[in-house]
Amino acid sequence: MAGTFRCSIVTPAAAVFEGDVRYVSLPAWDGQTGVMAGRSPLLARLGIGALRLDAVDGGEQWMMVDGGFAQMAGNELTILTERAEPASAIDVDQAEEALERANAEAVAGGMDRDQAEAAQQRARTRVGLARR
Repeated sequence: MAGTFRCSIVTPAAAVFEGDVRYVSLPAWDGQTGVMAGRSPLLARLGIGALRLDAVDGGEQWMMVDGGFAQMAGNELTILTERAEPASAIDVDQAEEALERANAEAVAGGMDRDQAEAAQQRARTRVGLARR
């Protein structure tokens, strides 16, 4: 179908998504990046954040992704990530508790700065997606 492309999202544990989409917004390491059909080749390092898939039928699907890489080659986007969690599977209360714990650990200094910031970013992303 014109204006669509193939998208695959794979974690070490499983293939999370495989299908045709119209648009993908992904959290590249240096900022949010959009991908549409016909895009020039891309190889991007992923950060922690929200990923949006716009389906062929007009619906949206949101996920939290945690690092990895995205490659657009031909008319196919492949996303390899450590973790991809659908927004529909995130419990808002548990996400808010995780954010409180991450903030407390950052203040207490129980982990190094990069680890603390990553934990906070994961928790903030999950809270935001759970509230959608």
